[in-house]
Amino acid sequence: MQANRPVSENTDALAIRSFDSSRLRGATASDFSVEVSQMAQAQRNEGEAIRATDNAVASGFSAGAHHIAINVGNRQFDIHFNVGANDTNRDVQQRIANLINNRSDIGVRAEVSTDTATGMSSLNLQSAQTGVNNDAGQPNFAVRSVTGNAVETAGIEEVTQEAQNAEFRVNRGFTGALQTSTTNNIDLGFGMTAEIREEGTTQVTMGRDHIAQQNAFREMVNSFNSMVSAARDAGRGSNLQSELSGIARSFGSALDRVGISINSEGFMRIDEGRMAAAAESGELERFATSREGFNFTSRLTRASESVSRNPGAYANEPNQQANNQWGGGGSADFMNSAFNFSPMQSVNMARFMNIGMLFDSLF
Repeated sequence: MQANRPVSENTDALAIRSFDSSRLRGATASDFSVEVSQMAQAQRNEGEAIRATDNAVASGFSAGAHHIAINVGNRQFDIHFNVGANDTNRDVQQRIANLINNRSDIGVRAEVSTDTATGMSSLNLQSAQTGVNNDAGQPNFAVRSVTGNAVETAGIEEVTQEAQNAEFRVNRGFTGALQTSTTNNIDLGFGMTAEIREEGTTQVTMGRDHIAQQNAFREMVNSFNSMVSAARDAGRGSNLQSELSGIARSFGSALDRVGISINSEGFMRIDEGRMAAAAESGELERFATSREGFNFTSRLTRASESVSRNPGAYANEPNQQANNQWGGGGSADFMNSAFNFSPMQSVNMARFMNIGMLFDSLF
């Protein structure tokens, strides 16, 4: 209930992606800030806008064979295609885009954008990943025509957006060192990662882990319902079903405040919206740490311990031979070899023992 999690004050600027709760104890208890001076971005080459339905050859594309080379670092990737006499500009642009996108090893993605209002289309190339992956000052990829003039006619040779790394500082009461990342997913230290979404400074606080709190209550409800279900399926187990349901109903108003209700069969049901609100307001933690919550868990613990110690007392009535052996009693040790049970009765007892131990361990 008192586990913490990092919380961003402005998720539009910075969103916490993951954290290791076991490492958060090493983080400062006070607030800290993340100062983003630069976002990571991919290189982009935006082509010239040309009329999509115009004839490609008439617009300047040379008819026949074309060979485009895309250089990434010291590697060259070759794209070959033909331009026919009846091709439109968009036909050629889309053909180039398809050939590039079919090559996942290049690390460049292509798209054809069309403005339906003006009828113009453009071929755009972009690095598949953000960040600088080449020598400083050099583009991540370069495009040139080896045969034909498709690169120049499509206008994709110029870099319109340079690749860059994210630059940020994590300030914990002092100005942190400048750090870089090729992506906008960054490491905040102490087992925390975040996604930066815009430049600026965002405060991060240590708040309650409301998701973990809700999960704890969900586990409790699931264990409770499993035991009620086992009790309902067993003959004498109906006594246990009544006992468990009675405990839950006696705390009905408190459970209702945290979004848990009891149906007519004695099963707990969760209203997820109300439970989430109870976690946000602190009601889940208040109930779990209150005297009322302590009494609730204590009574359930005693019931589960009783089942764990003697599941035979809650299983189906033993067969007649066993009744005769023990004078019709039901208090004999169920593991005693003289106390005979049918296979189904043994299964019920095993269910009670396992669920009882599980439920006991939860508290």
